[in-house]
Amino acid sequence: MAKKKIEPKYVLDPETLTFELQEPPKKEWWSLPVIGVSGLILFVLYVWMSYAMGFSLPKTAILRFQNSEWKTRVDQMSQQLDQYEDKVSQLEIRDDRIYRSVYGMDEIPQTVRRSGFGGENRYATLQGTSLLGVTKRLDDLEKRLFIQSNSFDEVAHLQRNAGDMASHIPAIPPLNTDPTTYRLSSTFGYRSDPFTGGSKRHTGMDFACKPGNPIYVTGDGIVTKVATDRRKGYGFHVEVEHGFGYKTRYAHMSRIDVSLGQELKRGDCIGATGNTGRSSGPHLHYEVHYRKDYVNPALYMDLDISPEDYFTMVRKPEQ
Repeated sequence: MAKKKIEPKYVLDPETLTFELQEPPKKEWWSLPVIGVSGLILFVLYVWMSYAMGFSLPKTAILRFQNSEWKTRVDQMSQQLDQYEDKVSQLEIRDDRIYRSVYGMDEIPQTVRRSGFGGENRYATLQGTSLLGVTKRLDDLEKRLFIQSNSFDEVAHLQRNAGDMASHIPAIPPLNTDPTTYRLSSTFGYRSDPFTGGSKRHTGMDFACKPGNPIYVTGDGIVTKVATDRRKGYGFHVEVEHGFGYKTRYAHMSRIDVSLGQELKRGDCIGATGNTGRSSGPHLHYEVHYRKDYVNPALYMDLDISPEDYFTMVRKPEQ
């Protein structure tokens, strides 16, 4: 490449009023090193002042700005999670106290709803970061929503079959209502125990009657227990699961005419009254359970119904 030719430059001399040739300034050999060293010193001084006075390098400043943006977003997500968790909690309370209660379903324990995810390895890469807490809360919310969705599916299934609910509730007396065939010897609640004389809660109703009186199931259901121990406790007895939170027990029987797992319709004969087990005389001990607790059977039946009307609701056993 050809070296660029420097054109001569003439300058007017004010005293002689003539143009004289101006020589280009000579560059000193030490000028370039001085400029380089000065620049280096200024750069080092800038870096030192940046750290000493808290200033950031451009790249560091950009990273800090981006980090601040992400922190703001995480805080916003956390606030949204607060709202979502509050709404899910309201759904859980409404589900347990209203929806599940109406259909006789047990509440879902909090230990199940808040069980979370197992293992900490899934969070190993997030340790020490602001995302750790948010991620755990998202996982917890996902699990709670999954459990709640399943619960709503169960309630919806029962709702579709709610028309059958009326026939499953134990709503008729367990034996003939003719007052000449039985005597109500003990009601529900506390009484004097016939064996010990002390006060004890009586968990059902006792119908004193001659052995052999037919016993009728008081609602649709499935036989879940058939016991044939003559000497202890309830003696011969049957338990029927009706669904919707209801179960009934028929005790001290002399005969059992049903088998385990058998499906029953209200009014089916399941056996006959007797005096088996821990009994002070021939009678039927009848219990109603609702959601695993004893309830007063008198609340579910009308003993004043005429025998004629009663026998329209039951099926007499074959003679």
